[in-house]
Amino acid sequence: MQKKSISLRLLSAVLAAVLLIGTLAVSSSAEPAAYVNPNGCTKAHPCDYSPTIIVPGINQSVTYLYEDGEKTDLGGGTIFPTTDVDFLPVIFSALFSLLSQHDIFLTKSIYNLMSQMFEPQRVDSNGKYVHDLRTEPIGRVSEMTDDQRHTALDVNVPVYSLIDIVGEDHVYFFSFNLVDEIWNSVDELEKYIDFVRKETGHDKVNLVNVSLGGTVFTGYIEKYGHSKLDQVANVVATTDGSEMFADLFTHKVNRADDFLYEKWLPDLLEKDIHLSTGYDRSIGYLADLVIRLFPNKLFENVISAAWQGILDTVVLNCTQFWALVPCDRYDEAAAMHLGKKPTLKAKTDSYHQAQLNLADNVRAAVADGVCINNFAGSNLSFGDNEYTYFQVVASRGKVNSDGIIALAGATMDATGAAPGDAVLPTPTNTKYFSPDKKIDCSTCVLPDNTWVFLNQPHEVGRNDAVLNVAAKVMTTPGMNVNTDPEHYPQFNYAMNTNELRRGRLGDAERLLKEGNLSAADKAELQAAIDEGYAVRALTVGDAERAQKATDAVKALLVKHSAMGAPFEQSKGQVFLEKVTKALSEFALAIYGNNGYSDGINCRRIWKSIFA
Repeated sequence: MQKKSISLRLLSAVLAAVLLIGTLAVSSSAEPAAYVNPNGCTKAHPCDYSPTIIVPGINQSVTYLYEDGEKTDLGGGTIFPTTDVDFLPVIFSALFSLLSQHDIFLTKSIYNLMSQMFEPQRVDSNGKYVHDLRTEPIGRVSEMTDDQRHTALDVNVPVYSLIDIVGEDHVYFFSFNLVDEIWNSVDELEKYIDFVRKETGHDKVNLVNVSLGGTVFTGYIEKYGHSKLDQVANVVATTDGSEMFADLFTHKVNRADDFLYEKWLPDLLEKDIHLSTGYDRSIGYLADLVIRLFPNKLFENVISAAWQGILDTVVLNCTQFWALVPCDRYDEAAAMHLGKKPTLKAKTDSYHQAQLNLADNVRAAVADGVCINNFAGSNLSFGDNEYTYFQVVASRGKVNSDGIIALAGATMDATGAAPGDAVLPTPTNTKYFSPDKKIDCSTCVLPDNTWVFLNQPHEVGRNDAVLNVAAKVMTTPGMNVNTDPEHYPQFNYAMNTNELRRGRLGDAERLLKEGNLSAADKAELQAAIDEGYAVRALTVGDAERAQKATDAVKALLVKHSAMGAPFEQSKGQVFLEKVTKALSEFALAIYGNNGYSDGINCRRIWKSIFA
C-alpha cells in the first residue's frame, strides 16, 4: 500500500498535542563501490590527513520501506508517520466524547491511530524492526550527486572548511536506519571504518559524530576500542543521552497552566504556517479555545494515549532509542518498561554499561594518542528555538541544553546553570569558567578539549563557526582550548548563517552572473556576497554581523526581483491575532488548566487578583 508523508510538527498540531521524538540511529551494511584514490594514498605512502567519516544526526540518513514491490521514502530516518490509515473512528469518537464530555472510545481510537501511523517502523519485543527497511549510503563527498551534496553539506553537516583542508576524497558520510539495534549500528560503523582504511591506505580514520551519532560512538569505543581512530570530534553529540528523552520515557511532562493552554499551540503552529498564510499565532490561539471544549483530564488522556501508541509501536522496543536515555536515568526507565522483556533488557543493559564506561574509555584513548574534542551548544531550555514540540518535558527550564541535548551529555559532564537568569557560584579557579558565569568545564572528562557555544541551538549547521573551529582542531595536531584562545576560544558564541549557506549566496552569485545589473549594482552585490562568505569563515560567532550580512544579501535579491519580498501580515490578520490572543488569555485567567465543563479556576483568579 502507498504511504504518504506529512510534517512532523504539523501532525503534532493537528492532533493537538501528539509528541514525536526525532532521533538518529544506525547504518546500512552496503559498501560503496571499489574506488581508486586519485591522490595516491597507500599504506606505504598515506597523505598528511586521516580520512574523516561523518556519523550524522537526525534526519540525515535516507531510509526506505520496501513493501509489495513498492519503495517508499521514509525521509531522513526520523520516526515517520503515514497517513494511509482510517481516521473515521477518531472523528466519531471525538464527536461523541465532546457531546457527552466523557471518553467514548476516544483514547483507544487515538492509541490505535498512532500505532497504525507508525506501523512502517514497528519494532518487536526483541528489538528487531518488523518491516523491510533499508538505508542507502551516501558515501564519499567526491562521488556525490549535486542533490546529495546539497543535502549532505548545505542542509545537514556543512563541513566545507574541513573539505577545503583534507579534500573531497577524504570525507565520507556514514548512513543509518533509525530503528535498527544500537549494536548493529556499531558493527556497521566498524565495517565502514575498515572499508575507508583500505580504500585510502590509512591505518586510522577520524570521526565526526554529530548529534545522535554520539550514541554510536559511545558503543563503538566500548566494543572496538580506539586503535583505528586518529581524531574524534563529538559535535553536539549524545554520548550520554539527554534528560529530555528520559522524561519522554518516564512520562514526566510540563504541567504549567500557560504551557498547554495559551503557549504551546501558538508556538508550534507558528513554525509551520506563518510563511504560507500569515495567520500564524491566531490559529494557535483559536486551537487553545477549541481544546477547552474537552475536559482537561480527557484531553491529557488523549495526549498520553497518542504518545503511548508511538512508544509501544516503535520507541520502547528500539535499543537505539534506549541509547538516548542518560545513564543516571536508565534504571528508572528500565524498571517501568523492561521488566517483562529480558532479551531486550539484556541488550539495553549492555549499552548502559558502555555509557558508564565512556569516561574511562575516552581517557584510555587519549592516553594512547587519540585526539578527542567535544563541541556543544548551551544555555537553552528543552524546546527552545524551533524545537517547540519538546517543551512538553518536565525538565524544561531546569537543565542547561541546546534545546534538545543536555549540556552535560554533550560535553561529558560540564556543569551548567539552569537556563534563564541562574548563574553558578564563581569557582576558585576560573580557567574553565564561562564569561556569563553559567558554565564550568573543569568538571568535564576533557576540560582542555571541550568547546562550548553560548546560547547556541542544537542545529549547529546553522553556525558555520562551530564546524570551522572543529575543522581547525581536527587538522592541527595537539590543538586545544589553550592554543589560540583569541581566535578559537573555549567559550564561543551563537550565530545563524543558515540562509546564506542554503541558497541566498548562491542566488546572489547567479544574479551577479546572469542579471542585467549596472556597474554600481554589481559592485554593491559583490560586496554583499564577499561579506556573506567572510561571515561564513568566522571562527568566533557574531550573531549581529551574521544577521546583517543575511539581510543585506536578501535585500538586494528582493531589489532585483531575484526573490519575493518578505511576507507581511495584513491589518486584518494582525487584528485577528490580537483578538484571539486576548480571548485565549482571558480563558487562561478564568479557567486555568481546565476545560470549559470543568468550571472556572477560582484559586487561579484569586491568586491573580492579589498577586
